[in-house]
Amino acid sequence: MINLIRMKSSLLFSIVFIIMFSSGISSPLSSYVHESLPTEELSIVVGPYPQNPGLNSTIIIWQTSAKTSVNGVCYGLNISCENVVYDNLTSDFHKMKINNLNPSTKYYYKVFAEDIESNVYTFNTVYSKNKTIKFIVYGDTRGVWDSWKNASIVAKGIENEQPNFVLHTGDIVNDGTIQKQWIDYFSISSFIHNSTIYPAIGNHEYLSIYYSKYFITNSSRYWYSFDYGPAHLIGLDSNTVNAFNLRQLIWLLKDLKQNTRPVVFVFFHHPPYSSGNHGSLLHLRFLWGAIFRYYDVDMVFNGHDHSYERGYAKDTHYIVTGGGGAPLYNVGEKWWTVYSEKTFHYCVIEVNEDKVSFVAKRPDGTVFDSFSYEI
Repeated sequence: MINLIRMKSSLLFSIVFIIMFSSGISSPLSSYVHESLPTEELSIVVGPYPQNPGLNSTIIIWQTSAKTSVNGVCYGLNISCENVVYDNLTSDFHKMKINNLNPSTKYYYKVFAEDIESNVYTFNTVYSKNKTIKFIVYGDTRGVWDSWKNASIVAKGIENEQPNFVLHTGDIVNDGTIQKQWIDYFSISSFIHNSTIYPAIGNHEYLSIYYSKYFITNSSRYWYSFDYGPAHLIGLDSNTVNAFNLRQLIWLLKDLKQNTRPVVFVFFHHPPYSSGNHGSLLHLRFLWGAIFRYYDVDMVFNGHDHSYERGYAKDTHYIVTGGGGAPLYNVGEKWWTVYSEKTFHYCVIEVNEDKVSFVAKRPDGTVFDSFSYEI
C-alpha cells in the first residue's frame, strides 16, 4: 500500500514537472526555460515605436504588462524581418538600438517578449539632404476629459497620412506625473508604431520622469535639434524654468549658426503669437522671435491654445496647432493672423530641395488652410 502511494506521488510529480517544463519554453525564435511564469496574461501595453533615428540606426521601445527576461527585435527590408537583436535584461520597459542600417531606408520590424510578439510595423532611417520628406505637427492631446475620444480621432487621421515623423508641440497628457495617462496616450496613438515622434515639453508634462522615459532624443536636456532631409528642426523648452535659461539661449544661437540645411523649423509649446484664450507670450516673442528672424527660420510651431491659427510676423510663419484632442478654445484675429479656426486638426508639411508645402487638415482629412513657397 505504501509503495502504491509512493508510485502515485512519483507519477503525479512527473506529470506536474513535464507540464511546468513544457509551459516554460517560450520564445518566438528560440527555446528558453522560464524560472517562473507571470501571474497575469502577458501583453504589450506601450508600443512598439521607433525613437531617435539616425542615418544608420534607430531605437525601438516597448513596455510589457510584467517583467520579461527574453526580449528582442526582428527587423529587415521585408515583412519576414529576418534579422534579430536580443536583450535578456529582466524588465517591463524595453529599449533596443539597431545599428548598421542604411540611410533613407524603410525597414519592417516586430518585437517579442517571452512568448508574445507584436504585429509587423515599419520605421525609416533618417533621410539624406536631397530626399523629399513628409511630417506632421500637432499638439495638446490631453485626452482625459473625454476618455481620449477626440485625441484618438485625430491620431487616426495622422496614421492615414503615413508621415516620416511627427512633431508634438506639448501637453501630451493632462498630468505628466500619472503613468496611466502616458499609457493611454500611446494606446490611442496607433501612428507611433510606424512614425518617429519628436516631442516638445509642455506645462502639463510637469517635467515628469515619464516624459524622459518614453521619449529619447539626441540630448540630455529638454531642447534638441536634428536634420531630416532638407530640413533642420529644433525643439525648445518654453516653460518658465527654461525659457530664460542662458544655456538654452546660447545653445540655440550656436545651433542656428552651425546649421547647413536650407529650411529651418522650430517647435515648442507656448506661442509668441496667438489670439486664443492664453494669448501671446511676449517675452518669447521679443527674446526668441528676434533670433528666428535673424537666422531666417521658416516656421515656428506651438500649442498651448487649443485651436488653430496661422500667423505671419517679421518674415516668419507662426503656427498654433493645439487641436490634438484637448477641449477646444475660442480663437480670434490679430494683426499677424492669416487664418484662424476653432477645430480639432493636424498639420502636414512636405519639403523637397525646391519647395515647402503646408496643409492644415481636420481629422477626416478635409483641408481647411494651406500655403506653399519656393526655397
